[in-house]
Amino acid sequence: MSKLIDDLYLPESFFQLTKKIYQGDPNWIPENEEKIRNQFSIENSYFDRSTAKVFVHNKEARLVGFYNPELSIEDESVAYFGFWETVNDAAIASLLFSQFEQWAKEQGASRVYGPINFSTYQNNRLRIDAFEQAPFIDEPYNPSYYPELLAGQGYDIKYKYLTGINQNLPNLVEQLAPSFEMMKKKLDGVFHFEPLNEKVWLENLEKLYPLVDSIFSENFAYTPISWENFKAQCGESFAKKMCPKTSMLVRDNDGEIAAFFITYPDYGSLVNQGGQQEGELLNSTDISFDQHYPLLQQPRLLLAKTTGIAHKYRAYGLFPLMIMKISSAAQTDYEHMAGAMGREDNPSLSIYYKLVADGNKDFVPRNYALYTKSLIDIAGIEEQ
Repeated sequence: MSKLIDDLYLPESFFQLTKKIYQGDPNWIPENEEKIRNQFSIENSYFDRSTAKVFVHNKEARLVGFYNPELSIEDESVAYFGFWETVNDAAIASLLFSQFEQWAKEQGASRVYGPINFSTYQNNRLRIDAFEQAPFIDEPYNPSYYPELLAGQGYDIKYKYLTGINQNLPNLVEQLAPSFEMMKKKLDGVFHFEPLNEKVWLENLEKLYPLVDSIFSENFAYTPISWENFKAQCGESFAKKMCPKTSMLVRDNDGEIAAFFITYPDYGSLVNQGGQQEGELLNSTDISFDQHYPLLQQPRLLLAKTTGIAHKYRAYGLFPLMIMKISSAAQTDYEHMAGAMGREDNPSLSIYYKLVADGNKDFVPRNYALYTKSLIDIAGIEEQ
């Protein structure tokens, strides 16, 4: 049985709240209570260096604060808030956030960011539009009043993120074709592309761990995680979801991993409330490509979800070539394709922006945000 301490205790109301907020919403993907409770055990190596505190207000609001004393962002000590859910009540939001901010200040934080559940390896960001559209697994999904409540508590948007869903894959491939041929000739013989599936991913997991850490260490609000947590987050449950027909691993001429691109189908319709009305709820951790891809109805959406390129190969143009290869390979098994949750200033989004600027009207955007607030003013007022 998992060991718990008071600040990590999750009462039943923690989970009853989300069922209340999303009652009758067919798009909501229910939480995995067992998985979340396991994360809040002190057996989780996250708590070897970091701390957290759970805040719950009756059955109306909840929030978890996270603090890592070794984490500094832009020369400030920071705390995160995550697992935030609430009814549409500004007074309740004010009460909950004031408690969290006071706790964060006591830990030593001068600024807070969120929503981030533990770290950016897990669910983070808030959806700020397209609230009626069903989410894919691990995509932010929340009521439309959340951004306004956060703004009312003095939170500002730090960064925006974008998912661009292309609804005409043949047209996209045709538009990319000239650049595709040029890039293939340029990199012919420099890199070797191979299919990436669950088996290949797991066989290379130990090599991928330091590579992933190196690749993503420059990402905003990135927090390194232990090998144990990496295996838990990116192990078998993660790998079996990927599409083996479009995911890829790239090696250099020495056989070392130069890059990878993970894609997987949008399984949301199989795990949300609307897709499970007549049967037992399917858990997102149990999803596998082999078993569940055949159950997807058209139009099927491929998510170009996660890519990583080793630093020494960043200038070679690998990303656009991988996108072009994925788009071409996806045509036989998918009708739509999306680049998932890229930060607005990420160079990888330049392809999307150029396609739209060149007249491609097949994209449907969804936007998200990461929020922040300074705690310095709070400290100044209290010290007077």
